[in-house]
Amino acid sequence: MKKVKSSKEYFELYRRLKRQCDTPITNIYLSLDMVNRYIASDSLYFEEQGRGGVFLCDEQEYYRGIYYVDISNDWKIPPLDKALAIRNTYKKEQKGTELELFETKLVSSGFHMAYSSIEMCIPLEAGDRLKKQKAMYDRILKKGNFFVSYLKEKDLDDMLALRKNTKEFHIYNFVHKSNAEYLKEIENEQYMGIYNEKEELCACIYLAPGLNFRTGDGICVKEEYKMKYGLGAALMCFVLDNAINGCHQKYVSWCEQQNLESMKFHRSMGFLNTGKIADEWVLEQRS
Repeated sequence: MKKVKSSKEYFELYRRLKRQCDTPITNIYLSLDMVNRYIASDSLYFEEQGRGGVFLCDEQEYYRGIYYVDISNDWKIPPLDKALAIRNTYKKEQKGTELELFETKLVSSGFHMAYSSIEMCIPLEAGDRLKKQKAMYDRILKKGNFFVSYLKEKDLDDMLALRKNTKEFHIYNFVHKSNAEYLKEIENEQYMGIYNEKEELCACIYLAPGLNFRTGDGICVKEEYKMKYGLGAALMCFVLDNAINGCHQKYVSWCEQQNLESMKFHRSMGFLNTGKIADEWVLEQRS
């Protein structure tokens, strides 16, 4: 496994992969910013795969695999010191035989599909309906002495603990970030939360920056508040209102298909299934 030390080296490897694969299949989605981020943190590696290759992003608890391989070649992963996760994203009706064939190679190599998620989207032109929902939850929050706010620097440890204790999350849901990166996101108002009257964090969500649309993930609620006050729905209402005020056209979220409560929640908020699917394939540690 070779460490990638510069963006120039990364793109040289990427261009070489494109040249040598006659029947390529890939899940490469790394932007230049993401490449530079992994390189700066010494966490981007490359592994040859016959006439293809795999970039390995070290997420501390696991590796994230970004592949560009020849579908006609064998798929062999060397021993690793932790699990390897590979995400395949596709439109349901456009999956194709190549991806199905690649999945058989993953299975024969010891991978299993940990979970499958679908993309959910809500158009923000339904602003009047959303504002009515927000007004209702605003009254509920005030009655329970809750309030909504962007997270502050002091909330970082509580936010990370809340995520860690949310049993619905997988370690593969999140990329590893340094405290400095989290604090920068907090400074940029990319986390919104609900607090009780003691100013304790009870629920939170991450908001990714976007141009025409807004996206978020990691909505979580403290166990003792679940199914009691509707904090998840209330927080989503405030997030959607924030997106409307920011002139975004839609809000996108990913929902695990096996999580029936989450699916029901998204539909009740007005989210629609876009037909886009993400399958998370995992190879357990084989050192």
